[in-house]
Amino acid sequence: MPHFRWIIGVALCLLLHGRGNCAVTSDSKNQPDPDLAVVAYWITDLQYTNPGLRSYGAVKVHHTVSAIAADGTQYYRVSPYLSNLGVLGLLCTSIPNRVLIAERWIKWYAFHLTPDSAPDGVPYEHFYLADGSGETTCVKPGDHFLCHYNDATDSAAATFFSVLWAYYEAGGRTAFDAPELKPQIETLATVLLSLQQADGLCWAKADYRAKYLEDNSEVYAGLRALANLEEVAFKDKVHAQNYAEAASRVQHGIMTELYDAQTKLYHPAKFEDGKLSAANLNVWFPDTQSQLWPQLFGVVAPTDPKAQATLNNFNHYWNGKVKPDWATTPHLAAGGWIAVDVAYAAWLAGDTKRVATYLAAVKRLKFPVSAQDTGFAWPFTVADAGWLLQLMAAKQKVETLVPHQ
Repeated sequence: MPHFRWIIGVALCLLLHGRGNCAVTSDSKNQPDPDLAVVAYWITDLQYTNPGLRSYGAVKVHHTVSAIAADGTQYYRVSPYLSNLGVLGLLCTSIPNRVLIAERWIKWYAFHLTPDSAPDGVPYEHFYLADGSGETTCVKPGDHFLCHYNDATDSAAATFFSVLWAYYEAGGRTAFDAPELKPQIETLATVLLSLQQADGLCWAKADYRAKYLEDNSEVYAGLRALANLEEVAFKDKVHAQNYAEAASRVQHGIMTELYDAQTKLYHPAKFEDGKLSAANLNVWFPDTQSQLWPQLFGVVAPTDPKAQATLNNFNHYWNGKVKPDWATTPHLAAGGWIAVDVAYAAWLAGDTKRVATYLAAVKRLKFPVSAQDTGFAWPFTVADAGWLLQLMAAKQKVETLVPHQ
C-alpha cells in the first residue's frame, strides 16, 4: 500500500482541481508541477525508512511484489542501478526531503559494498519483505534474475557516481562526513576502470564482455560526475584529473568506435571479437532506444548535428506510419513500457511539441485516477519515474523562465 501522505496528496488533487492539477508545497519559492509531485512522492514512498533494519535507505523498484519464494514468501526488489536513476530524478526536483532520501540511499549502497553483497564490486539486487526485514540476494536458487544478480557492473557503478554528484549539487553534505566513503568510492572507480579497454570503451561486466552504447554513455556521465566530486568536494585534483581523462577516453571510444558517419546511427554494441552490432531501427530495444543515449548523457550535445540527425531517424520510423508512434502510444512502441528516457532525450534535442503529446499519453496510461488507485502500474519502475521527473523538471524550468502568453 502507498504511504498515507501520498494517498492524501492524490485525493486533494482530485477533490480540488481534478486529476493532476493540485499544488504541492515545496522547499523552494517555486511550487512543483502537480504531476511531478505525484511521481516524486511515489518514489519517496518506495524507500525503506526503519533505521534498525539493513534495508534502511533502500529504494524499491516498484510498489508491488517482485518475487515469490518457493515457500510463498513475497519479496520486494531493490535494484542498485534502477534506484540510482530514480534518485537522480528526485534530486532534480524541489520536493521536500529529496536530499535526505538521496542520503539514505547513498548510505544503503555504501553499506552494501561488501564481499557478500557486492562480490563483483557493485551490490547485487537485494530483496526484502514488506516491512524491510528478511534481506536476501537469492529468492530462487538457480533463477538467474532472482539469485545473486548483477545486470551490469559498469552501469551500476557509473550511475552511483552521478547520484553522488547530484546529491552534492543539491546541497547534500552529510553523507561525505563518513571517512570511509571516499576510499569506497575510489575502490568502486577502480572496479569500473578495470573494465575500460584500449579503445576507451568498458565491458558491461568482467565476465560479460560486451561494450554497450547505453552503458558507455552512462559511464561517460558517471566519470565526469566523479571527477567533479573529487575536485570540488574532496579537493583531490589528482583523482579528478584521472577520472576526467578516463571519461574523455570513453567519449572518444563512443564517437570513433560506435558512431557510423555514413548511416548517422550508432552501433548498439561492440563485442569481444571486435564485431559491431548494426542498428536496426525496426527494433525498439536496444537498437532504436540506444540511439538517443549519447545525447541523454552528454556524450554529444543535443544541438549537435549528429544528435539532430539521430532524432530525425528516430522520428522517421516511430511516428505511427512505419512503427507505433512513440509520442501518442509509447506503450505500443516500447513493448508495454513507456520509454521516458527517449522522450527526455527528444526534449533535450528540442522536440518539445511531441514531448508534450507524450506526457499527455503517459498521464492517461499511468497516473492514478482516484485516491484508491496506487497508480503507475507495472510495467513501470523507479527508473522510469526518475526519468519522468528529469523531463518534467526540465519542462517546468523552461516554462517558468518563459511563461505562457
